[in-house]
Amino acid sequence: MGIVAEEKVKSGKQPDPLKLSSETPLVSVVIPMFNERQNIRLCIESLLAQTYPADRIEVLVVDGMSTDGSDAVVREIAAQRPNVRLLQNPRRKTPAGLNVGVRAAKGEVIIILGAHTRVKEDFIEKNIRYMREMNVPCVGGTQINQGDTYIQQAIGIAMASPFGISSAPYRYRKRAGFVDTVVYAAYHRALFDQIGYFDEDKLISEDAEFNWRIRKAGYRIYFTPEIVTYYFPRKNLLRLARQFFRYGILRVNVVKKHIDALKLLHLVPALFVFTLVTSGVFSLFLPVARSIFLLILLTYGVFLAIATLWTARGRNWKYLPILPIAFVTMHWCFGAGFLVGLFKSQQA
Repeated sequence: MGIVAEEKVKSGKQPDPLKLSSETPLVSVVIPMFNERQNIRLCIESLLAQTYPADRIEVLVVDGMSTDGSDAVVREIAAQRPNVRLLQNPRRKTPAGLNVGVRAAKGEVIIILGAHTRVKEDFIEKNIRYMREMNVPCVGGTQINQGDTYIQQAIGIAMASPFGISSAPYRYRKRAGFVDTVVYAAYHRALFDQIGYFDEDKLISEDAEFNWRIRKAGYRIYFTPEIVTYYFPRKNLLRLARQFFRYGILRVNVVKKHIDALKLLHLVPALFVFTLVTSGVFSLFLPVARSIFLLILLTYGVFLAIATLWTARGRNWKYLPILPIAFVTMHWCFGAGFLVGLFKSQQA
């Protein structure tokens, strides 16, 4: 945390607002990339089609030594568009790549984006508008899931449900307001000078941890569903399982570093997995454990049925067969990852 911001937090004073120098400040979009040949072109093209002035946008793609030709795609675009640059991330870690991009960025505003996303045409315009109007140094919006296949679409619907990832309200929240964290945020460049860069030393959810430091420095983070990104989920349940297992590890490592970042919603999947497995093992020897095990299964079964029916009714009944499997995959894998992360080294 920056010295000035830290002193103001200790004294109980709010830090001075970080104001933008103009209505159209230069915006740098940083995109860490590894083997995203199928997605990176569409991602960049969505940024080049913005309503925001093109000469006030630079796109920095930071490649983690891709092996599928992703870098060649970016070079091809950069040869025709001088505001697109390709940088290298030899460490091949996401936070390291983000920091490479931030340090090379020329913009007064820095937006972090994923290579597997696309953005609405007014994405940058809305970020700058709300950063200026709300007088905050960090803003972000909602994430709309899309898919090319039936399974990918069903996974996206499950991820967008409050029953799927309750601790990530930016996926389903419809009301604007101040929040703890946002996805694909826009940051005032001065934040990095005040509170430091993304944590590269630990296996951690780097954006959540950085946003925690923003709030600890006394600043506020604003969310509005008017800022829209389009996200393409994992294409099958196995990849979804791996993703959420990693999410669980990353989240617990944030908690290890900042205990006050812990929320009950983070604990629920881990407590569920731990209690179910423990009671299941002891049910082989103790009748009372068997009763507990069956009660947990029954309770979760009712919850799962309600979540599946409520979500399918609101979206499309054709996804009904996949939704409960997707929910179970997310809950179990996040909970298991959280438990493993309690004992796993934080080193990246």
